[in-house]
Amino acid sequence: MTARRAPAHETVLETAAAWLVREDGGRLGADGYAALEAWLAEDPAHRAAYAAARGACDAAARHAADPQMMELRAAALAAGPDRSASLWRMAAGIAAGVLVLSSGLATVTAIKAPAASRIGAVAARFAPTLPPGSALYRTDVGERSTVVLPDGSVATLNTNSVLKVAYNGSERGVRLLKGQALFEVAHNKRVPFQVYAGDRRITAVGTVFDVRLQGERVKVALVEGVVKVASITAPRPQVPREQVTMTAGELLDAPPAAAMSVKTADIRRATSWREGVVVFDDAPLVDAVAEINRYTTHPVVLADAGIGAYRVSGVFKTGDPERFAEAMSEVFPLTVDESGPSPELKPRPK
Repeated sequence: MTARRAPAHETVLETAAAWLVREDGGRLGADGYAALEAWLAEDPAHRAAYAAARGACDAAARHAADPQMMELRAAALAAGPDRSASLWRMAAGIAAGVLVLSSGLATVTAIKAPAASRIGAVAARFAPTLPPGSALYRTDVGERSTVVLPDGSVATLNTNSVLKVAYNGSERGVRLLKGQALFEVAHNKRVPFQVYAGDRRITAVGTVFDVRLQGERVKVALVEGVVKVASITAPRPQVPREQVTMTAGELLDAPPAAAMSVKTADIRRATSWREGVVVFDDAPLVDAVAEINRYTTHPVVLADAGIGAYRVSGVFKTGDPERFAEAMSEVFPLTVDESGPSPELKPRPK
């Protein structure tokens, strides 16, 4: 008997499933996410397979109790110990026909920002390993997406972000693993809505707030309502855990394992990314470039560290680094070198 060789597209799908298993098991880490992004960038087929598997698992997660889903899951688990292959068998079956059940899925809207490549929409985790109400959502560089959560709360993910949802009977819990998200929380005084980011926990009943994770640094911008931000670990030895109550119009900065600070801020500017723009008010050029570069795979490069001290004010579109670089060359004594893959700002020859 001649062994059947799997077609190339099946191999790609199985690889995508293997990535899902690693991600779902929390075994990626920073290096793993970088490797995943590299694999996705190799071929549009990789991106399509990953997005398809994620979408199929979304259906599985939200309809795990449906008889058709239970039948698919049982068949996948009975097929053998290869978890990656079983996951894909289940996802493929769902994609083939069971998505007619999608009327009960969480609402997901993905928005492609200008000049941004889209890896895929948001994602849900594999049903057999998670209880109902659990999911994992992600956006690509330059992408924004809006997700309606099981309780009617809305999460809007900014560029290059990862959000884990894990609701249960005691809390409506989500963890921001990477990037930035804005939350519009449905009222429910009995079950608190809690966002975990870094070593901080943000608690709200019904409100609107933005959370950004920069490495292990956490920033919270409160649009409306009241939230409480608490440190999960003590900021310093012998110092008790902190808790800060924020009111609308305030911005909280929480460095890792350090005291939190709160100040009044322009919240509209802090959340302008929802409109596809960033706003700078006398920001150093080096910081402005870093912010612009969050939204593109062709980042602006500063040829000379000295020019990073120029101060920038204005409103700029996300996902358009070339236009930003051109604007800087019009305001400052700089030129734009576009001979490489990314626009490079250089001092203008005297």
